Amino acid sequence: MVRIPLRSAPAECRLLGYLLFLALAACALTVISGAVASIVYTDFEPQLRAAGLTLQHLRPIHETYAFAWVFLGGVSVVYYYLFREHGPFPGPMRLRMALQLALWTIAGVGILVTLLQGDFTGREYAGYHPAFSAMIMLGWLLFAWNFFARQGLSLRGQPVYVYMWSVGVILFVITYTEIHLYLLEAISLRPLRDLSIQWRGSGMLVGAFNQIAYGCLMYIVCCVRRDNSYAHSRTGFSLFYVGALNSFTNYGHHTFHLPQSPWIHWISFLVSMLEVIILAKVFIDILAMRRAERPAVDLVVADKFVRWAGIWTFLMLCLSLIISIPPINALIHGTHVVVAHSMGSMLGIDSFILWAGAAYIIRSMVRPDHPVVRGGRIRVAIPWVSVFLIFFWAAFLGSGVATGIGRYMDAASPDLSFLLSSFPSHMFIAGFGLSLTILWILGLWLLAIGTAIWKGGAVDLADAQQARPTEGRQ
Repeated sequence: MVRIPLRSAPAECRLLGYLLFLALAACALTVISGAVASIVYTDFEPQLRAAGLTLQHLRPIHETYAFAWVFLGGVSVVYYYLFREHGPFPGPMRLRMALQLALWTIAGVGILVTLLQGDFTGREYAGYHPAFSAMIMLGWLLFAWNFFARQGLSLRGQPVYVYMWSVGVILFVITYTEIHLYLLEAISLRPLRDLSIQWRGSGMLVGAFNQIAYGCLMYIVCCVRRDNSYAHSRTGFSLFYVGALNSFTNYGHHTFHLPQSPWIHWISFLVSMLEVIILAKVFIDILAMRRAERPAVDLVVADKFVRWAGIWTFLMLCLSLIISIPPINALIHGTHVVVAHSMGSMLGIDSFILWAGAAYIIRSMVRPDHPVVRGGRIRVAIPWVSVFLIFFWAAFLGSGVATGIGRYMDAASPDLSFLLSSFPSHMFIAGFGLSLTILWILGLWLLAIGTAIWKGGAVDLADAQQARPTEGRQ
């Protein structure tokens, strides 16, 4: 393994450090805005409103930076792969990467400022001014240029994570364009068409970041094991094929309330369930592989995040199977059950996967004996993230079930008022515990990355051929 100081490292190493810093900062902002938003449900809401902050301000901030975190975290892992696999970037590629990060930084700051000022579009996943959307899209096109220029267009013989990333990169361009079609009067003046397109575009956008995140999972696991065989396995490719199909169909189980063919709903339901089942199988296989050998001390943090992601995949599989059944979906649609599902998936699956990726990249940027790599502070905090998340998730789940049953049965419904009355305090306490634990981990990581960049940390320059694992099929 070759390690050189970041100050004298190629420019792409410093850019990668900045990109990961940006991703973790977006994650921190997501957590902070979510914690502040939880105050809306408490008796302190008037004080929050007096400070000029309402749920209308905080929700789009929370949502926007949650998506930014997932995509930035995924892009960080992809760039790390491109550097490790193909070596230092040529000058034009570094320039495009620097321009991409500049555009995303300007857009990120501008979105935060304008949303706090009350400049909303009211759109899901695109609640900010379209000018910032143009910056984000231009930055993504530069990333796509870099990816395909470095990786090539042919997928022949490539591991499954390259397939996933390739589809995710292209799918983002399509779906991000689609969710902005509301800017055309032909769409915005026709509510049913507008609603159908927005749900389809939003569902496909989730599919795009799932492809990026699942690819990161496969890559990090193969790196930890130094064995690429699972990335060429039938299970891995099954997840890719079903996930790609689900990206185009999963919106259907969110649109039962629209006048659509029942076939759309059933196809969406069946494909979504198949994807989650295969993902659960992937985690079972990963855990079985990890039991066969103890991870090295400097890989324990990444390994723990992957293990917890597997547990949360099982929980989300159970919930998904239940709420995707049409009659039950009609019962809970628009309640906090949907929030429980989305937050459980975003935090429990996608974020745990990307935190594993961040831990692996940081391990190669700092000293092998650095506290964030070998120390116990982060390892102790990881289980507490899941403990608080379970209580937080249960609060929304209970509130949503009580609301749905009450709405459906009206006066004949059982007395579930205790679930509704306990929701604010339950959610507030669990939410703040969750936020503080995540921010503790993020703070340690951000400090380590900042120190590595500005005070001479090191970057892993292991030869790609030496580090490339063996290949096979399972």
